[in-house]
Amino acid sequence: YRSPAELVGTQPVGPSDDADTGSRGLSTEEVHQLVEDFVAAAERCERAGFDGVELHGAHSYVICQFLSPDLNRREDAYGGNPENRARLLREIIDGVRARCREDFCLGVRLSPERMGVYMSEMLPLARDLMAEGSIDFLDMSLWDCFKDPEEEAFKGRPLIEWFAELPRHGCRFGVAGQLRTPADAERALAAGADWVMLGRVAILHHDYPDRLRADPDFQPVELPVSTAHLRAEGVSDTFMRYLKTLGRIGIATEEEAAAS
Repeated sequence: YRSPAELVGTQPVGPSDDADTGSRGLSTEEVHQLVEDFVAAAERCERAGFDGVELHGAHSYVICQFLSPDLNRREDAYGGNPENRARLLREIIDGVRARCREDFCLGVRLSPERMGVYMSEMLPLARDLMAEGSIDFLDMSLWDCFKDPEEEAFKGRPLIEWFAELPRHGCRFGVAGQLRTPADAERALAAGADWVMLGRVAILHHDYPDRLRADPDFQPVELPVSTAHLRAEGVSDTFMRYLKTLGRIGIATEEEAAAS
């Protein structure tokens, strides 16, 4: 679903046929190949010298699509109940563990809601993944760590608290989501995260950790920023075009930049 035909030059694929995106459902044999492709990619990373990989099961990428009861309408072993919909992810985890070295670091990124997934399923999945002992870290992409969940049954507490209270069994727990200032990061750590991940603000300041280490009161630049600022931070023109398409980083026009 995340790879439109005009971009990849072929019909996109997913867990099930989808009229909105024009994608077709993978056959069972193709799902087996998908597992192999993920595991082989981890092996390549290991041979290249990396110490670990993260499996991206969030943001409606293919693992997330399989987890979704809305997008995954399969009738084989990879669809139906939550256990079957998580089978793809677990087979990839098992494959990486079997074929990479014992100390190869393995993490999983999940979305808690939206993107076709729901807290009522993602919370127990996160709990089980940390309890099973097969991953080293869980990365929850919360979009906004401190907002209430969208599902009525979970309202009244911020997203981060629901996941931070889960037993970890030695698994490390990290979060991302509207963490911009040093105070935001400290608040997430105080809420129970083992570490925080920076997205947009790390694009705005490639050396954010060094700036924070030198000045605990460091305040990131305000949006929108100019293209000149982003280039100075090492952002390529290709990535600049991508950011403009997403609209998630405020990029000022040259006139706005000159007036600021």
